[in-house]
Amino acid sequence: MKMRLLAGVSTIALALGWSSAYAADPTVDVPRAEDLWYVTLFGGASFPNHVKSQWSAYDISVDAKTGFVIGGAVGRRINDTFRVEGELSYARYKVGGWSYSGPGDSGSGPASGNVSATYLLANVWADVAHFGEAKLYVGGGIGAAYVTADTSFDGDFGYGSGDWGFAGQLGAGVTYAVTQNIDLDFGYRFKAVTSVDFDNNESGLNPFRDAKLYSHNVQLGVTYKF
Repeated sequence: MKMRLLAGVSTIALALGWSSAYAADPTVDVPRAEDLWYVTLFGGASFPNHVKSQWSAYDISVDAKTGFVIGGAVGRRINDTFRVEGELSYARYKVGGWSYSGPGDSGSGPASGNVSATYLLANVWADVAHFGEAKLYVGGGIGAAYVTADTSFDGDFGYGSGDWGFAGQLGAGVTYAVTQNIDLDFGYRFKAVTSVDFDNNESGLNPFRDAKLYSHNVQLGVTYKF
């Protein structure tokens, strides 16, 4: 009887010891990279809408071709869902034509040159779903952008030096953890800049007022968490 009791107690003690050792494995002190700062570098294609503005009593529309966007961001995760970041990015487009309409007159013609925008944005992103090593996020940001141009309409006047304007973006994407500290980021951004004035490339003529630049951007980024 005593031997049976001793054997039973020994079996229970061994089982508890094994369970404790097994349960202790996950508590190894490994730094959680998702709680730290991160840096992202990205680039991709940018698809702009027509750049519209006002010149005297005329509405001006400039056809901007598909361009590129490049940039970087420094961010910090607030909790398991939200993270904040500051973004510096640059987009550039060639132009291919222009049109105008006004009191009793309208027309169109060829255009040449380029339009560019430099963005400074404060962003907030939320991770809304997890799929294994992948996370789906949504969010956006606000800030300012410096939009400038060097264009010629019909070989004559056109958009010149620009100015700062209010800017914002909305976006979504998927991050995929390649390692504990490195993510790939596949994202979409809708960027908007409102109310920018362009100088006229031909001296003595009125500037172009209240220009607007809207673009759809598809980008790929690499994030390093530290």
